[in-house]
Amino acid sequence: MSSGHNVLQSIAATNELELIDPGAGGIIQVDRSFGICSVVTAASEARQIASPQRPGIVISIVLQTDGGDLAITGEGSEILNSGAGTETTATMADAGDLLTLISIRKGATICWSPIANNGAAMS
Repeated sequence: MSSGHNVLQSIAATNELELIDPGAGGIIQVDRSFGICSVVTAASEARQIASPQRPGIVISIVLQTDGGDLAITGEGSEILNSGAGTETTATMADAGDLLTLISIRKGATICWSPIANNGAAMS
């Protein structure tokens, strides 16, 4: 059992953080916070991220093996809000590219917003 002072260490020590790569054209299902999805591409491929159900969910997507570019979009009409307010796609080109997102309220919508970006081009 975890106490308040070590709850993040307990979460990080679990092997239940892995989110399954759904494959080309699939939707990354987000059923937990602090999940990480390691994606392998065989050619230029796309993935969608399931629409967030509440604010405060943190997830990461990493291009584990680069067989081609990876384009990431939201499942719904939400944008990948990085400040400019118009981005809908994050594109990863190299193995090790990483995007960490948090779900936020933007007006009446809950959307994904990058909190760390190592290599993903936003457009």
